Amino acid sequence: MNDRFPVEAERILRSVGWAPGRAVEVESALVAWRSLGLDAETGPVSFVHEFDGLFIRHPPFVDVDDVRYFDYARFDVARAVRGMWPRAYLEYTNLAGADLYPVGENRSHMTLMAGRDARLFAGVDNWLFVYAGGLESSVVAICQGVSPALVGEWSL
Repeated sequence: MNDRFPVEAERILRSVGWAPGRAVEVESALVAWRSLGLDAETGPVSFVHEFDGLFIRHPPFVDVDDVRYFDYARFDVARAVRGMWPRAYLEYTNLAGADLYPVGENRSHMTLMAGRDARLFAGVDNWLFVYAGGLESSVVAICQGVSPALVGEWSL
């Protein structure tokens, strides 16, 4: 084990294919970010190298007829950009006050977006939320089922 993540978060991450030093190809992420007009190379490239492609089942969960259903997070930049409504993206960046780089989704309806300041935001409908701490702390919060805090909302 390493000391970057709490034991349970690291166990969850390792179970879905993460390992220290993991580095996946990022060209598709850079292309996706460029399609939004972002300067891709200044984005959270190291985060994507390490986490893109991971599908994490995490709490909270619901038990129905002896079957446990978990929430999930999917780190997939290209998918997140494809699913992004252009107006929502502009509104989220306005609320954040900075460029946001889509990096995945959480709970099947929140678009995860990393800021240049290493914070992780989650946009859903006309609301923007942010996880406490930096990107690594946000991954731990997701593994623990911790919800992000409200940043604000825009008018529909």
